[in-house]
Amino acid sequence: MLYFCTGNMTIFFKTVVISLALALNSISVPAAGLPTLPVDSRITKGTLGCGVTYYMVSNPSAKGYADIAVVRRDEAPSEEARRSLRPGFFSRMKIAPRHDGYMSDNDGSTVFRYENIAFYRPEVLDSTLLFTFDQIAQSRSEQAIIVCGDIDQVELKKKMDIFSMLVPRILVKEAHIPDYIWEPSPAPVVTLKTEPGRKVSEISISYTSARTPYHLMNTPQFLVTDILAEEFRAVIGHRLDRNLRDAGIPVAYLRYSAATSFNSAGDERYTVTIGTSPEFVDAAMRTVSSTLAELDSFGVSESEFSDAKNTLLPSFMKRAKATPSREEDVDRCISHFLYGSPLSPRTEDLTLFSRKNVADSTQTRLFNRFSSALLEQLSNLSLEYTLADTLDKDEALFYYNLAYLYGSITPSGKDYTWHSKDTLGMERSTPRIRLKSEKAEPVSGGKLWTFSNGMRVAYKQIPGSGMFNYCFIMNGGLSSIDNLLQGEGGYIAPMLSMYDAGGLSCSAFHDLVKAKGVTMNTHVGVYSMNINGEAPTSRLSFLLKALLALSGDRTFNWAEFEAYARSDAFYRTSASDLMDMQMSPGFIYMPVKRAGALTKETARKADKYFQDRFARANDGILILSGDLDETVVKKLLLKYLGGFNTDRGSMARVAVDRSPIVGTRTIQGPGSPALYVLMDAEYSVTTQSYYTADIAAEALRQTLVSHLAPYGFGAEVSASLETQPQERFQLLISCYPARREGLPDNVTWDNERALTAVRAAIQEVSRKAPAQIDVNAWKALAMDLTKKRLGTPSGVVDIVKSRYAAGKDFSRYSDSINSITPEVIRSFLAALAGGGRIEFIVNE
Repeated sequence: MLYFCTGNMTIFFKTVVISLALALNSISVPAAGLPTLPVDSRITKGTLGCGVTYYMVSNPSAKGYADIAVVRRDEAPSEEARRSLRPGFFSRMKIAPRHDGYMSDNDGSTVFRYENIAFYRPEVLDSTLLFTFDQIAQSRSEQAIIVCGDIDQVELKKKMDIFSMLVPRILVKEAHIPDYIWEPSPAPVVTLKTEPGRKVSEISISYTSARTPYHLMNTPQFLVTDILAEEFRAVIGHRLDRNLRDAGIPVAYLRYSAATSFNSAGDERYTVTIGTSPEFVDAAMRTVSSTLAELDSFGVSESEFSDAKNTLLPSFMKRAKATPSREEDVDRCISHFLYGSPLSPRTEDLTLFSRKNVADSTQTRLFNRFSSALLEQLSNLSLEYTLADTLDKDEALFYYNLAYLYGSITPSGKDYTWHSKDTLGMERSTPRIRLKSEKAEPVSGGKLWTFSNGMRVAYKQIPGSGMFNYCFIMNGGLSSIDNLLQGEGGYIAPMLSMYDAGGLSCSAFHDLVKAKGVTMNTHVGVYSMNINGEAPTSRLSFLLKALLALSGDRTFNWAEFEAYARSDAFYRTSASDLMDMQMSPGFIYMPVKRAGALTKETARKADKYFQDRFARANDGILILSGDLDETVVKKLLLKYLGGFNTDRGSMARVAVDRSPIVGTRTIQGPGSPALYVLMDAEYSVTTQSYYTADIAAEALRQTLVSHLAPYGFGAEVSASLETQPQERFQLLISCYPARREGLPDNVTWDNERALTAVRAAIQEVSRKAPAQIDVNAWKALAMDLTKKRLGTPSGVVDIVKSRYAAGKDFSRYSDSINSITPEVIRSFLAALAGGGRIEFIVNE
């Protein structure tokens, strides 16, 4: 969110925002000033008898769980506040620290946050509320308590009224307006950080601006400027990606961050960060500088702006339909209490983003004024270099300024559009086919169509979202690739993005896909591959043309491969990939990456693999689920499916042997401090065990939290399964040390003691069955989540994919979840505890 203090920009924003806001029936207009935003119906705000502000947010995303936060305005964290944190209490209540700990500093205000609290246990609910009100009673600052989750607001309010009697009355100001003065910086700030031995050099370019005035925070200006900032991110990201690639600059990472009026009491700061090779630092800096300058001086075309909006539309549509996470809801309430930001529903964001009554030409002019106001040559600018060697600050600033001047005077002449209207190259004459059979699809309750050329489509309509999900599965995976080397498997899928297709270069093709609001991801497993994603309802025709182009009209782009390989040189094998390879050291058909494994021969293997798969596109199935009309879908399928290459018969599965380790291996490596444990065991995959896995993961997580709280570690547990080449389950434990300042003063990190605690927790859950009250709550949670998931297009696609790619039907969940007992959970965890185990300690 950007707010500019110049008179012209202030008038500009008021005019635009008022014209947009008045078109919205849900926004009320006060007698003077900008209209205010409505409050999300899930949120209740009020004041307790003791003077404390309360927020109650009904968020049913996880049945039986809730989060609590306490905010002390204008009171920075103190040693006394740290002493109020009690590791023994957190251990008993099984409350893990966040990555920033139980306590953080929000611009001079103290925020306590407690997450994943088991409210389904009455004693945990009461004890945690009592604990938080005891913390409130220790301060005389203005305070707020936020409770968000699966709550009964009426009963919760009664409890808070009772506990608030323990708090001496706090005097509240009639109106809280934070003190803030915008102090622009006419001169740039250059900072140099030297880290000897660093392999990736980093450049960060930041612009600051005045924050949104407090009286405008709960108005459409807050949302509209946030939307403009998102559009700016899309435009500048696309331009930088292209210009860096065109210049042959290897990129380890390209990041965008924003400290806005939503989460800061000070100036807003917008940052672009690039990591590259030391020898490319100067070239990268010049490219970024000239790119920013060109946007500042010459703006964007209407077609480029329209394309950028189209790339963002699906995310706004999804957000408008989805319930925010508990963390997002708590963040909103904290920001409202501290900074006055709105509590409006996400539908307001979508309505303002769409701006249906404002022409794209007008929006483009507004965007160009917005970006020009943000980007200035040297004012409010910070340059930060993190290098292995020293750098002359004056010289760095001189060349940055020189490149900016050049970019502001000489346009590049490049067409930066996403080519959203250039689809002629994808038009192909396709043979006519007919619908051969139609029957009920047993997993989703939708339709299963078979066409005369052997292509099969599973279809399930779920109306109302304006979106649909898809998955195109083809049999034959990594096991069908000759001479595959360990660590190459994870590179096969990315190679599909390096094809020119449909008469377009690979970059233009994928730009076009993004401009249509379509996402396209590729996964290659042991025995099959799939292309999956989502798209707006109106883009089914385009999606089929794009899949058809990839299937039969593609040419490998070696220049794109070389660019990818240059950037991949920075890749360091991830912890999960490293543990997978350690778990099955002789198994080469895993979709994991090993640093240094990528060569031109990898690309050749991938090219042959894709030729073989797309030559028999009927050996698989296309899954479609979402807001799609059956008549329209059939018509488009009959038009395009005849263009896919098909053949009789099915891909024979090659027998492969995977022999994971038995026992425990402990390894160490460098990186951000953390502790990972991978547990693996051969175990029959049934509908019951499928749902048991997630419940068992929660049982293990709670036990881990109880054991790890004294050592300042949080824990997360995720479950996964395989059906080929053997049926087996895995549990991945990720333990992270919280920020020291947010932990009790008597808690210190200790990786070795934390590992001992993890081992003790694993042993405990494998020997002792969980309490029935917990199992009942976890089963209710699993039942609720599954029901919700199977009511979404993505959930339907996932469950149908399991049936046709893995041969498993997990759709009949009710009886299976009900059949899970404490002993079933203990037995499952005992099997994992007795299997193979990799312990990975990461030290700085």
